Amino acid sequence: MNNEKIIKILIPLFIFFIYALLLAHPINLVTADLGRHIKNGEMMLNAGEMGFSRSALLRTNFYSYTESDTPFVNHHWASGILFYFIFSLFGWSGLSFFHILIFVLAFAILFLLSHRKLPLLYLIPLSIFLLPLIAERTEIRPETFSYLFIAVFIYLLTRFAENDPSKKFLYLLPILFLFWANLHIYFVFGLFIIGAYLLERIIHKDWEKTRVLASILIFSVVATFITPFGPKALLYPFTIFQDYGYRLVENQSIPFLENIGFVNPSFIWWKIAAGFGILLSLWTLVRRPRQFPIALGIIAFAFGFLSFSAIRNFSVFGLVLLPYLAYIFSAARNSKEKAFRSSTEREPATFSAGNDSVLFLAVSDKATEVAIASSITISFLLLIIIPIRFSANTPWSPTWGVGLMSGVNDSAEFVREHNIQGPIFSNYDIGGYLIYHLFPAQKVFVDNRPEAYSVEFFQNVYIPMQEKQEVWEKVSSQYNFNTIWFYRHDLTPWSQQFLIQMVNDPVWAPVFVDDYTIIFLKRTIQNTELIQKFELPKSLFSIK
Repeated sequence: MNNEKIIKILIPLFIFFIYALLLAHPINLVTADLGRHIKNGEMMLNAGEMGFSRSALLRTNFYSYTESDTPFVNHHWASGILFYFIFSLFGWSGLSFFHILIFVLAFAILFLLSHRKLPLLYLIPLSIFLLPLIAERTEIRPETFSYLFIAVFIYLLTRFAENDPSKKFLYLLPILFLFWANLHIYFVFGLFIIGAYLLERIIHKDWEKTRVLASILIFSVVATFITPFGPKALLYPFTIFQDYGYRLVENQSIPFLENIGFVNPSFIWWKIAAGFGILLSLWTLVRRPRQFPIALGIIAFAFGFLSFSAIRNFSVFGLVLLPYLAYIFSAARNSKEKAFRSSTEREPATFSAGNDSVLFLAVSDKATEVAIASSITISFLLLIIIPIRFSANTPWSPTWGVGLMSGVNDSAEFVREHNIQGPIFSNYDIGGYLIYHLFPAQKVFVDNRPEAYSVEFFQNVYIPMQEKQEVWEKVSSQYNFNTIWFYRHDLTPWSQQFLIQMVNDPVWAPVFVDDYTIIFLKRTIQNTELIQKFELPKSLFSIK
């Protein structure tokens, strides 16, 4: 193997490695959904032995004692089985590495697709620039699988549109839907992606491919019905937000979050990427309309809008933006090279987009020198700026790593060791953590699934009981709370007000606090011994 081939392999591997580093974040199990997903998997596999109904787990608010009969579509049930299986074999670190592997694989697929149109010389700085945006979502969630499926769908459909021999693999898409529809709700975007390529073929009057894509789309829609929920699964993505009674940061728009002072370094990155994409799109539509990638454009602009409206979609926007920008930048580059060819008598170097001679791809020696110097300079500057701008994603940050965060299970161990009983009043964030550690011995008051609880529950019970003493006393009496267990960094105004109130409430004694949680016990005869032993002095707490 010659040096050029080695370099051609090492450079993408280096970019994939950087991406993996940006994804490596230890698991904050207290606020993550992961604990509940693992419990989902355990219950699905062992429900019969444990005396529970799988149907109840799939269709009701199974883990709650407050609204346990509320209808619920457990659309990511199969993800829980996979997470539980990996966790059982390889533990928390294994889950971290699995998550990183899936993300890197999705990125690599679209990187290879982009390289078919754009040589490494141009693809390297483009990819490095998009890495922080693509790495925005670092928590282990079922949506990880959606990123991989989206990448595979775009890759196969684009190759099909380009008359590549791999078009035979297109018939795998309905089969993939059988898995995707049971792993994560974003499967609906798979149908959207097929529809975008179908529309592109119609516009180009390519009737043969139109018929193939139409049949693939029909079979894929049918495949989405093969879930425990039947046709309801296909409708659920369009109705899930109708009964959201709790506002989540990840579901808010960029302007909304900026107006309330929420700081995220990815916002400026998103604006630059989106702005660059819009300008290059307009140039391509005006100067090279026949080379405009219609399907990729529809997909990129759709996810651009979704990411603007809800920042949870930053990563998938960055992911689909890579091949889209590669294709339209290729059109601009070809136009420039055509101008070079017409203005110089020198014979240009020959190359093909998918089989370049490493970096040395230009139409003249001077152009080669300028292009290489620009690529190296931009890439080098980005590799300096990104670790500074996104310092929390770097190996020298305390928030970097794999496996569990240090001490994250201390509060659960304290509760188990001292056999602290419920009913437990907890806040929204910590619900999945309690489900993982306590179920089935104890159920939760609330957990981090807004769609599993009614709007009335959040608006008339959960929030008011933290804001108003009379509501708290009424609900506390109703459920006879014995324990309060909170994620203490919950920054909602009602939770902070509530914690201050509880520290000063003579009925409740704080008995445990760490970097993540705080636990109060009710002053009862049964709790007297524990309170005498572990009660924390009020001087330990202060208001900042």
